[in-house]
Amino acid sequence: MKKHALWPALSRWIVALVFIFSGFVKGVDPWGTAIKLGEYLRAFSMDWLVGAQFALSILLSATEMTIGLCLLFRVRERGAARLALLFMGFFTVLTLVLALWNPVADCGCFGDAVKLTNWQTFYKNVLLSAFALLLWRGVRHERHGHDRQRSIVENSMVFFFLLFSSGIGIYSMRHLPLVDFLPFKVGANIPAQLASAGGDVTTTLVYRDRLSGELREFALQDTSWYDTLRWEYVDTRIEERMPSRRPAIADFSVFDSDGDHATALLASPREVFLIVMTRTEDGLRDGCRERMEEVVRYAAHHGYPAVCVTTSPLPEGGLIALGERGVPVYNIDPTTLKTMIRARTGLVLLKEGIVLGKWNCRDIPRFDSLYGDRTVLEAVVERGAENGRAWLLGTLLVALALAYVVFTAHRRKR
Repeated sequence: MKKHALWPALSRWIVALVFIFSGFVKGVDPWGTAIKLGEYLRAFSMDWLVGAQFALSILLSATEMTIGLCLLFRVRERGAARLALLFMGFFTVLTLVLALWNPVADCGCFGDAVKLTNWQTFYKNVLLSAFALLLWRGVRHERHGHDRQRSIVENSMVFFFLLFSSGIGIYSMRHLPLVDFLPFKVGANIPAQLASAGGDVTTTLVYRDRLSGELREFALQDTSWYDTLRWEYVDTRIEERMPSRRPAIADFSVFDSDGDHATALLASPREVFLIVMTRTEDGLRDGCRERMEEVVRYAAHHGYPAVCVTTSPLPEGGLIALGERGVPVYNIDPTTLKTMIRARTGLVLLKEGIVLGKWNCRDIPRFDSLYGDRTVLEAVVERGAENGRAWLLGTLLVALALAYVVFTAHRRKR
């Protein structure tokens, strides 16, 4: 390789891989990306766009991944290099604003996979902008003769990259993140992480009065904020005397007017079905309600505890009807709920505080009809094996499709 071509080639690899990684970690967690975008929009007084935050999250992640894949495989390279430079210019200015005024705690540029401070993000963007500039300077004068067949192949590849990238986000939105970077991921040991948190902790909930617009702080045990017609959730502030290695999972608590019940749930020797409902007053879709009722029947048949957690005001009597049975309902901090499961309604399976499984409501296994004679552990293991086979098949199909388009493009170039 010629010396003058080394830096553009190196820059292409660096920019491509960073864009692919950044787009992927956002795409596998579109809920988290949408939450972060909502913080941006509110911080910059663009609340009118908040309703589109989920669509914008998928669009952002798909665009980043597509740019990175185009650079990696040298498809429409000049256009991709130009877009990468524009992206980096915009986000470098944006992160400088964040670093100076700190309207958002962290940029969320790598989702929950890698956490950076605003200043770290700014320095990273300055360096990446330099590589993007070198790449653009290296490819801007390249000329290719008009080749209709090559244009068709490259346009098809761009479409394939965009479809593939969007599919990751759409699938993760409708189900759960394909790769879970959250502290409540399957296999997480909640009691062990709580024990390692260290320090005296005070949790304060910040709510806005819908009538006056004023902010008010509530202690975790204060139930005044249950009135969601008056109070709108804003933030959760965690204060501790020794903020050492405190993980986000340390905020886990479920409580009602009698106090915190998290310890009892985490210490249960039996598997616990934790039904997650963002808002109980919104009700459940017919299909979702049917699955939840089946879970409750299965849990009752095998003697497993089943409880519901929500951010809504607790119903009278502290129970929610699912089928013929009433399920105890507890409150949970909104941020903890969003971290626990990326779904409005879902199911989390715990055993002695270890997360055994998580499902979006549409993916909850038919425990009662399919696994009625088997324990919940046997059902989860079998379900995991089925998912593993599907993953392997899907990965092979994607690899074959990608290899085909790359081979075809290479052959056309020759």
